[in-house]
Amino acid sequence: MKLKKITPATRESQLTDALIDSYVQWREQSGAVAESYRGWDRAPRDERAVAYATYVLALDREEHAARAYRSLVEAMQAI
Repeated sequence: MKLKKITPATRESQLTDALIDSYVQWREQSGAVAESYRGWDRAPRDERAVAYATYVLALDREEHAARAYRSLVEAMQAI
């Protein structure tokens, strides 16, 4: 079995693809934060605690996606 050599151009292409995917994921999570905030803002009083918990979870997911995106941006800058 012969392994392919990963060239700098291949590595950059892979990082670029990952960066784009990560950006899309971050933007989707950002949209989910906005949507869950609206849900919390409009929730009836007896549903606000659950709506707030949903909002906080969306914030956590968005933060995780933002950190992953940042990591890939830093990796690209190091090339």
